[in-house]
Amino acid sequence: MDDTSYPAFMATTKRARRASDAQTHAMHGQHFVDELDETTARGWSDGGSATSGSRSTKCAAIANATFERLAARAIEARAVGRVIDIPDDALDVLAWLYGAKHLHKALEVIQAGRVKRVVGEKSGRVMYAVTGSGSHEAPYLCFPSHFCTCRSFFWECVSRGEALACKHQLAARLASVLGACASSTVDDLLLGNMMMKYMSTST
Repeated sequence: MDDTSYPAFMATTKRARRASDAQTHAMHGQHFVDELDETTARGWSDGGSATSGSRSTKCAAIANATFERLAARAIEARAVGRVIDIPDDALDVLAWLYGAKHLHKALEVIQAGRVKRVVGEKSGRVMYAVTGSGSHEAPYLCFPSHFCTCRSFFWECVSRGEALACKHQLAARLASVLGACASSTVDDLLLGNMMMKYMSTST
């Protein structure tokens, strides 16, 4: 698919924002989250914990604010016919919050066109089917803010509490905000059947 179909950070131009940039951005993210206490900042590193007591609430609030800013930026860009991009400071925050590796993988998932948005025709309910990096990997049922059927979500987010989200959730949220995913509307009964199918394959 042509690069112009994607936000600018995915393009091959000089100003591109590549998945390989994630490591660099993670190194600068702490400069943009001053509301976190010094202990929190000192304890963070690539792949480190983003959830622990009050830190979880603070980090979730920062993440929500970052995505809201990206959404507003995308709306403005569409209104004036400008290419959608992600500013460096937003990438810094995302890499710092979610870890450079998670951000890297999420961007690769989006680049590969593996995020599908499915909307219920009458209910308006939205779910995402996100396929990981494996060539034969089945899609995961994903709700960006609170659930994914992948093992990483249950292990890293629920059981160990070491991550705000899995890579599929991050990819779905980014793709939704930036308009970088295919979207289809289906009958609500079909949507329910799809959810049951994804849930059964994850158990």
